[in-house]
Amino acid sequence: MKIHSFCSVLLLLSFASAAALGRAADSSAKLPPPWQNQDIGSGRVGTEVPPVPVEKFGKNALFGKGAQIAGNAKHADGVFTLQGTMDIWGPMDGGQVVWQKVQGDIEIVARVTSMDNPGKNAHAKAGLCIRESLEGAARSVTQCITPVDGSQFLYRAAKAEKTDRVRPDPAAPKPSVPKEKFPCWLKLVRKGNVFTGYESLDGETWWHTGTITLDLKADALVCLTTSSHTTNTLTTAVFDHVTLSAKSK
Repeated sequence: MKIHSFCSVLLLLSFASAAALGRAADSSAKLPPPWQNQDIGSGRVGTEVPPVPVEKFGKNALFGKGAQIAGNAKHADGVFTLQGTMDIWGPMDGGQVVWQKVQGDIEIVARVTSMDNPGKNAHAKAGLCIRESLEGAARSVTQCITPVDGSQFLYRAAKAEKTDRVRPDPAAPKPSVPKEKFPCWLKLVRKGNVFTGYESLDGETWWHTGTITLDLKADALVCLTTSSHTTNTLTTAVFDHVTLSAKSK
């Protein structure tokens, strides 16, 4: 396995805001290769977002809407800072992702040191994601943390279909990570078509958050992600200690 660790990488960044330009910021050249970034799905300003039938997906204030301002990402001294709108949920995701291509089994670990939640929304998210593509509707698995509800293990089993949450086993030991507690460590593991999420307070003792078997293609993308669950405010999520064990493509 090839190990990518970015804790000791020092980059000097000159980062221009793209919100005023009404488009996604192209900061990929300033991220440590092979990481790249962009807004996805309904998070891309100017993207036509199809209506979402209530009878199929239920009610959600963001369904059928698109971002009004662009997200962005930057990196310095091993720290990734992402800003994103919209949400990882429903039939189409939206938000900012920092991503790279991977092949087969992987394990990604990161510490979320903080989340700024100006929209004061319980469903804002910061997390780790494995996706089949950068399409908002792509099949995916996400291990995320929210500023109010704590950790969530999410998946979309079919393209453009609903996103589901794996509920923790009520008989399992309760996690030691308090809700609204930062920093928080996250881990997402793929072994074949089995995906497992974890959370931790210290990066050493891990609590299982969910497991799902999903037929995702081996040629996939691994991502850091953040979303605000609003159209017009940016949630800022700060990640460090990002470590990826993978077979690079």
